[in-house]
Amino acid sequence: MTTPGARPTVQPDQADSRLDSSIRLNSRDALALLVLWCGVCVLFWNALNPGEFWWTDESRHAMNGVFFFDLWQDVPWRAPYEYALQYFAQYPALALNWYPPFFPVVESVFFAIFGITEFSAHLTVMVFALVGVSAWYAWARPIWGRAATVLSCLLYLSTPGVLDWTRSIMLEVPAVAMIIVSILAFDRYLSHPSWRRAALAGLALASMLLLKQTTVFILPALLAYALLTGHGRLLWRKEAALAYVIVGAASALLTMHALKFGAIPVNALVNQFGPNSSQLFNGRRWGYYWSALWDVCGWPLGIAILIGVAFRAHMGTRGKPQDSLIFFWLAASYLFTVLVVGRGEGNVLRYTMYALPPLALLACMPLSPGVVLNAGIRRAAFVFLAVLASWNVYVGSTKTHTYVAGYEQAAEFVVRQDDTGLILFAGKHDGNFIFHLRAVDPEKNKAVLRADKILVSMAVHKAFGMVSYVQNVEDVIGLIDRYGVGIIVIESRDVVDLPEFKLLAKAMDDHRFQMIKEIPVLTNVPEFDNLSIRVYRYLDKKEQAGGLVIPLPHMGMEIKLKPQQNKSL
Repeated sequence: MTTPGARPTVQPDQADSRLDSSIRLNSRDALALLVLWCGVCVLFWNALNPGEFWWTDESRHAMNGVFFFDLWQDVPWRAPYEYALQYFAQYPALALNWYPPFFPVVESVFFAIFGITEFSAHLTVMVFALVGVSAWYAWARPIWGRAATVLSCLLYLSTPGVLDWTRSIMLEVPAVAMIIVSILAFDRYLSHPSWRRAALAGLALASMLLLKQTTVFILPALLAYALLTGHGRLLWRKEAALAYVIVGAASALLTMHALKFGAIPVNALVNQFGPNSSQLFNGRRWGYYWSALWDVCGWPLGIAILIGVAFRAHMGTRGKPQDSLIFFWLAASYLFTVLVVGRGEGNVLRYTMYALPPLALLACMPLSPGVVLNAGIRRAAFVFLAVLASWNVYVGSTKTHTYVAGYEQAAEFVVRQDDTGLILFAGKHDGNFIFHLRAVDPEKNKAVLRADKILVSMAVHKAFGMVSYVQNVEDVIGLIDRYGVGIIVIESRDVVDLPEFKLLAKAMDDHRFQMIKEIPVLTNVPEFDNLSIRVYRYLDKKEQAGGLVIPLPHMGMEIKLKPQQNKSL
């Protein structure tokens, strides 16, 4: 058996041929996969239709999928870029400038089949989870055994500290799923290089990168694994060229995307290595990752991981070649999170998800054949890990998923109003309102303006800078007149904490505005308690002026909003 750092004792073309057997399932494998799939479905069940999006990025990912759904229907192939700009002008809750297209393209298929609903978006994430656990089983079962593979999957997905993120419409679970698919395809290429396997590895890696840019951290881990297990020369075979072409094309697309739209994240990354590079050497920054991991895993899983690491260390060089990949994966995830992501504690907590699959596998290492010879210890480890996984899945399945509801009701009310003109929304959950407005307006007659784009320009975070366009209430009303706004939807409290939002709320006290509806926000997020959505009609509505421009200084561009773009405007 090949050991980490040693040359293989057989030809690389014939090494690890057992990976091929993972595709030919027997009845026990089929049963194990069924257990995994049932575990995923049970874990996600309460989150498939919880209410409404609780995290603002969720609505962005959902609206990205709606954009591609509409794109396939409208087929604006003569001017797709102009179509995208006008679409953002009408529904300003897209994040295509931040995120690559693979996830929303897949999501658009679910919208086409099941309708534009939160259920469809959640179902997309669950299907990615099912793909991920299936690929994990196909890769890990022949190497570490059936029990270790099944339990590590369940432990990863049900980890209490990140359960809300796992079941939300976020990209972490799909990203990890594509990392696992890429590892499977890459390792299968190393076991038997061929044009077909090179193509599959290239497609898997390209899809992974086009799902979320942060998945790039796994590439050096895969390279180190290939080199240090004696498979380096397989990366230079003629068959590998096909994979390089596919991955290179995806990388070029991401580079163009970053140069065109990614000024904010790119500049934030560059600044870390510039005048503010001293922050990189802050001990708290490098140490917080491990305390965050402990908090996310909880002490039972944390202890199991430490025991698994001890068993693996005891084995020394008697381990499996893929053991090295597990540690390279962890090291790459750690370095990437600290160097690139670790600007805030909340980010670190979420990005620990990238390290959870290998950590869960380490926790299950005592179950791997050849690691523990004592049958009693193996049985005790199995019982402990099986009980822990079952308990986590049970607790997760009974836990109410986080939600913030009321915006769907507001959208349904607004879409029934006549002569709305442009609809101005001001609040934290603009994406919730815009998503539901599009869902209940299949003819796409209504259009929304975001107050944080026309009263003040802010990109995601105030820390990235703001440009204010109003100084007083009359400035606010002047912009409302200019844009032909007839309906204003505003949250009762300024959760975003912007002076411009406070000016807008003050303007609503003017006699020219009439509140026609107030809808309470129902939520289990304490931050949004005692919040409501207020809908105002502007009684002195003006006609929309021509040549209106929505400035986007953070993107270095502006969108010219076409007058009379929609039937109701």
